[in-house]
Amino acid sequence: MNIKIHRGLDQIGGCITEISTDTSRVFIDFGQNLPGCGEPTTPEDDEQMVLAIFSQNKKQHEAVFYTHGHEDHVGLFEYIPDKVPQYMSEGTMKLLSIKYGLLSEGASLKVNELRKQNCTSEEYDDAVSSLKKAENKCKLLKRMCIWKRTAPRKVPKSITVGDIKVTPFFNCHSIYDSHMFLIEADGKRSWHTGDYREHGYMGKGLIPTLKRYATHIDTLITEGTMLKREDKCIHERDVSDKMAHVMQAFKYVFVLASATDIERLAAIKEAANAAGKRMYVCSKFMKQAMSFFTEQEGEISHGLFAFRPKFYNKRFLNGIKRNGMVMIAGVSQKDRLQEVIQELPQEETLLIYSSWDGYYRNPEQVKANPFYKEIREMFHNVVDLHTSGHADRSTIEKVIKTVNPKEVICIHKEADAQL
Repeated sequence: MNIKIHRGLDQIGGCITEISTDTSRVFIDFGQNLPGCGEPTTPEDDEQMVLAIFSQNKKQHEAVFYTHGHEDHVGLFEYIPDKVPQYMSEGTMKLLSIKYGLLSEGASLKVNELRKQNCTSEEYDDAVSSLKKAENKCKLLKRMCIWKRTAPRKVPKSITVGDIKVTPFFNCHSIYDSHMFLIEADGKRSWHTGDYREHGYMGKGLIPTLKRYATHIDTLITEGTMLKREDKCIHERDVSDKMAHVMQAFKYVFVLASATDIERLAAIKEAANAAGKRMYVCSKFMKQAMSFFTEQEGEISHGLFAFRPKFYNKRFLNGIKRNGMVMIAGVSQKDRLQEVIQELPQEETLLIYSSWDGYYRNPEQVKANPFYKEIREMFHNVVDLHTSGHADRSTIEKVIKTVNPKEVICIHKEADAQL
C-alpha cells in the first residue's frame, strides 16, 4: 500500500489523498482551495491539476471517495474523468443536489432576466456559464455511487475497488452525513479521519467507533485544523444554552449560521424554544435543507433534528413586531436581512454571529467574502457564539492514542502546525 498526499500537508482544505497498490488506487477527497489557504487557482487551473493527477500512476481499478460535502473536500468532483467511479454518502449527495438544484434555478432566472435587459455580452455569457456549470453538477450528482449510513451498532458494508477495500464510518462534523474511512490493501490497514470532532451532539460515537474498528492500524491520516489553537471547544449544548440566555435579553434575534450544519441548526432551534421565540428562515436553501434533515433524522433523533421554521415574508412582520422572533440566515441573505432589520428598533435587535471569527477578522478572508463582516456591521448589538466543526488539540491527541497507529500523517493543517 502506497500513500501520497497530493495536497493538504501544509494547508487547511483543498485535500487530495491517493492510496494505491500495484493494480488499484483510491482517492480520498478532491477539494477546492479555501481562500487564504494554498495558492489561488482558477477553474481552469483546477481542471488541469485533476487531469494531471489522473494521468500519473494510472491503475486498472480507480475510484474517488468523499468524506463530506464541504467544497474544500468535494469541490472538484466535476473534473474527475468520466470513467472513474465517485462515491459519497447518500446524505451528502442529496444535500449537494438541493444546493446545486437551487443554484441552477437561480442561474436560470438570472439568464432570463438578462435577456430582457440591455446587458453586456460579457454579463450574459457569465450568467449562461454559471447556469451550465450548476446544471452539469446536478447531472453528475445523479450518477454518483452512494452508500447509505449504517444503523447504530451495525457493521458498515465495505466497497471494493480492485484489491483495495474501503469501509465508511459515520462521524461528527459541521455538516450533515460526514464519514471516516478504513482502507485495507496488501495486508495493511489505514484510517482516514476526514474532518471530525467530539463536541457535537453526534460526537459521542467517535471514540467508541475507533476502539471497535480502528484496530491494528498501520497509518492514521488525521486532520489537524486546530493544532495551532490552544482554545478548547465547547459542546453544541453549551452553545445552545448561551444562545438561549442572550435570546431572552433581546426581542428580535438574528443568527448567522450555515444551512448545512444540522447540529448548529439544532442548537439554535433548542435555544429559540427555551427563549420562547418563533423561528424563521429567509433562505430557500436553508428551508429545504431543514425539511430534508427533518425527513431523514427528525424521528430517530427524538425531535432534536426536526425543524419547522416559518419562511419569512412581509405578511409576518406585524406579528414579529408584536411577539419577537429568531431568524437564521446565511451570508447570501445580506440584502434580505437589511430589508428586515430596517423595520425593527436597533436597540431591541441582536445578531448572534455563529461562524468562524476568521471570516471577519482575517483580511484575506474578508477580501474573499466580505459579507460576513458587512453583515456584522449592519447591527448595533452583536455577540459571537460558536464552536468549531473540527477537533481541538486534546481530541486529536485522544484519537491518536486510541488508534495507536504505527505512523501518523497529519493533513488539513497549517504549514507550521505540529502534532
